[in-house]
Amino acid sequence: MKRFVIGIDLDDVLADFMVRFMELARKRYGRPPVGAMPVDWEWSNILPSKEEQATVWEDVKATPSFWENLPIEPGVTKQYVQLLELKHTMYYPTARVDTVGLPAAKQSARWIERKFDVQNPAVFAAYEKGPMATALKYDFFIDDRPKNCLDIQKALPNCRVYLKDSSHNQAFDAEANGIVRVKDFDSFARIVLEEEK
Repeated sequence: MKRFVIGIDLDDVLADFMVRFMELARKRYGRPPVGAMPVDWEWSNILPSKEEQATVWEDVKATPSFWENLPIEPGVTKQYVQLLELKHTMYYPTARVDTVGLPAAKQSARWIERKFDVQNPAVFAAYEKGPMATALKYDFFIDDRPKNCLDIQKALPNCRVYLKDSSHNQAFDAEANGIVRVKDFDSFARIVLEEEK
């Protein structure tokens, strides 16, 4: 069996960040409507004001243990996370901000432990994922942000990079950039598990 080094983004890949962020936005501004999703990285259709976005981010930072209380993203099966953890070297790079409570990386590790019964997950909080990828030498990587996928691809040309399909990354032509778009984390996990044979 082949063993791989795998990088997995957390927000909107494993964790449903968007639903909690939208709840805070509605609490503060009364919008967006329930079920609304951003169509781009600028959130132009739901929270177009940069000042309003910054205020909601301040609400995130003021929420105790915000990262520990996110739901699991749809399309994520606990058994797939556990299988990959068991068979491969897994890293969870994330660009999360610190909130009230433990540092973001520690909250994130506790969230993975509780949601997936994974002990001591390797979580790294960093805004630039390319340099980290160079050091960790991923064979596979998945993220929902096109910029991060491109950064990994540039840092590690032999890494197989996947874009998790999301409402906010539809304008990005993944195929033209040599990146595979997948429906969800489970689709990505099945690809990796097939490749290990």
